[in-house]
Amino acid sequence: MLPALHVIRTVLIIVTWPCGTILNLSIIAVYLSDWKKGIQLGECNQLSLIMGCTNLFLQCFITSGVTFITYGLHLPFALKVSIAVGTVLWFSVYLSFWLTAILCICYCLRLVNFSPKFFIPLKRRLSHTVTPLLLWSVAISFIITVPTNWTSDTSTDQNTTMYYHFISNAKVIYLVLNAVFGICLPSIITSICILLTLISLLRHIQRMKQNTQFGSPQLKNLTRACRTMILLMAQNSIFSLIILISVLPPCSVETIWQTVIYACVILNPSGQTIVLIFGNFKLLRAWSKFLLPHG
Repeated sequence: MLPALHVIRTVLIIVTWPCGTILNLSIIAVYLSDWKKGIQLGECNQLSLIMGCTNLFLQCFITSGVTFITYGLHLPFALKVSIAVGTVLWFSVYLSFWLTAILCICYCLRLVNFSPKFFIPLKRRLSHTVTPLLLWSVAISFIITVPTNWTSDTSTDQNTTMYYHFISNAKVIYLVLNAVFGICLPSIITSICILLTLISLLRHIQRMKQNTQFGSPQLKNLTRACRTMILLMAQNSIFSLIILISVLPPCSVETIWQTVIYACVILNPSGQTIVLIFGNFKLLRAWSKFLLPHG
């Protein structure tokens, strides 16, 4: 590996691991504190808590995977470790996409006034809808991860292990299943829900501007919600594009392009957590008290 790429990956590992861990632990701490006080968490807050746990888990495995790929592929048990880490890593990635989609579905059902009668029972039974969606997301992520992972290929040449993404030599059907059900479908659901929510919020903001009885705090909250939705859609779109690019061709760990992909992937859990914190008043207030205790 080129010395410059080695240094870049080392810096990424050293910086992102503690930052991502602290950010996600802060989300978990805030909601667990509310739960300990007897405050009932809504569906969206419950999903934010689950996403914080998943992002913490994902951050650890992404960092561990990049660390092993950078330093440990010459070890005799590299193949078994690569398969094990790859299974958990990609399961976490696909689950992260689906959790984001479910969170956006909840916000959409709460904030958008649907005219079709089909959506009315879903809005009324939102608390009972979240659990089946979570179970389905876990099942789908597991089903598309395991068979693909066991068709992986890791080859060695002159004591140097060349790592190939575990679906690079898989059958075409496995590649399609991963791309469609692990990345594209949840990303499409996320984008549609965010667009519907944005349209509803923008219409509400327009009505509030025309009605003088509404104050600026409500308007600021809705504006922040719109900004959060836009950032979440942009972050999710970039991450899905990076994942699609990373899983298509077989690739060596020694290329600059692969290092760019690793950088985008390893930064994603922290980036999504930052968007969630700035879009949630409770989380943002907790961070403000921590950073400015006397403010």
